[in-house]
Amino acid sequence: MSQDHTDSGLNDLFGEVISTYTDEEALDDGVVVGLRAGVSFRGFPVNRMTRHLFDDLTPFMEARAPLFDGDLHRALASIMRTKCALAQGDPGNTGEIGDIYTIPPNLWLVRNEVGGWTAMYPEDY
Repeated sequence: MSQDHTDSGLNDLFGEVISTYTDEEALDDGVVVGLRAGVSFRGFPVNRMTRHLFDDLTPFMEARAPLFDGDLHRALASIMRTKCALAQGDPGNTGEIGDIYTIPPNLWLVRNEVGGWTAMYPEDY
């Protein structure tokens, strides 16, 4: 996950950015999945999920899909709404790209650069 930190002073802390990985590249490579599940969190859509998490949730989506006339997107939306209800903000959040909310036991929602949130495992960051 990449973001532009030039305005935040992080360059002073970590040095010059040597590589970036755009959202488009992550989607093309399959590292990130674009979502259209219709789930919002704090006024922004949950519009990305790491492939790792998506693959892990697929059996649960498939199990719930019959409740939604076989619609996997609606099944995923149901799962994500439940998870988002448990999210806790990091004290360092600033209301900007890069904010992190933790979903117990081991998930994150990270504010992304395409107007929403990316659901992921911390190790996928």
